[in-house]
Amino acid sequence: MLGAFPLPIEVVRFGLKATEAAINVLAAQAGCMGSISRRMTAAGELFVTDNGNLVLDCAFGRIEEPEQLADALQMVPGVVEHGLFLGYADIAIIAGEDGIEVMEITEEDGDDD
Repeated sequence: MLGAFPLPIEVVRFGLKATEAAINVLAAQAGCMGSISRRMTAAGELFVTDNGNLVLDCAFGRIEEPEQLADALQMVPGVVEHGLFLGYADIAIIAGEDGIEVMEITEEDGDDD
């Protein structure tokens, strides 16, 4: 389940307040509510990506319907990318204190499309 950490969303600087407001409204419609903060550097300045954009950290908690949220975020002018990264991989290899865990999408887990 997604939501253990704030969801990063890369946004353009132009129209930042309007972009934040739109994210807030559309995320709520997708069942995600929580605080949205601008990522800052250790020096207290706005964090700037390699592309000159900013990052919003969205503390939505559990994201029950990540596909619905991703679709909503794609509709927001000013959103460059988000950290949901849905559909990029069929397998994850996770290393932890108890060893290595392999998680693979099965036909039951995947989309019916």
